[in-house]
Amino acid sequence: MRDQLKRLEDLQTHDAKIQELASALEAIPRKIQATESDVARVEGLLGSERAQIDETRRYLTEQRGLLDMENHQVHGAKQKLSGAKNPREMNAAQREIDQTRELATSRETEIKKLVEALDAKEKVLKERTGEIQKLREAVTMESEAARGKVDTLTAEIARLNEEREAIANSVPKQILSRYAVIRKRKGTAIAVVNKNACSACNMGIPPQLLIVIRRGKTIEGCPSCNRILFFDVAATEASIAAPTNPSDVPKQSTGSDQD
Repeated sequence: MRDQLKRLEDLQTHDAKIQELASALEAIPRKIQATESDVARVEGLLGSERAQIDETRRYLTEQRGLLDMENHQVHGAKQKLSGAKNPREMNAAQREIDQTRELATSRETEIKKLVEALDAKEKVLKERTGEIQKLREAVTMESEAARGKVDTLTAEIARLNEEREAIANSVPKQILSRYAVIRKRKGTAIAVVNKNACSACNMGIPPQLLIVIRRGKTIEGCPSCNRILFFDVAATEASIAAPTNPSDVPKQSTGSDQD
């Protein structure tokens, strides 16, 4: 029966490792997806900035066109002024020149501000585009490394499952079924007796049950949590040799932790 307990302990070790690796395996695609979503979000923001810059360029082109028209209008007004035949025509031409020059001067100021703002935005966009490119390259490398890790974890899980199947096949079905039920309820099915207590729930084991467990001829469970108990010879000897600490005294089992 000690051999069966040892196999159950090995089985639990394999189950814990398989569960750990499976969790790590499931986390990889989620992490990659989250990273790629972040990159896509930033790229979307850059796309919006590009659209704003394009709109500013169109507006700037429009303002330059209007400025050309105004300058042309000033030139025409000057010609009218030079060809004026009376004071009325001269005054009208001069007013047109003054008003149009004022509009052109104001537009030139606006165009200058637009050019400065556009240059600043394009500079920032260029820097951010370079940063995003580097980030995208890093994500690509990370994804490739992750795929390699997925292959490694998948192979390791397959190997452990093969070993687990071999161990499980060597355990009687009744004991294996008991192990599976307890593990499903508690997360772990096997616990070592440590300082006369269950190492899982830390409840004290009755002396008579300790004697039965120490003999190792039957499968016995913890009166409190129902986990299968076994003695670790090395740990037991170390416990006997170590000085007693009042804080290490196990709690007495009340059976309240049973399912």
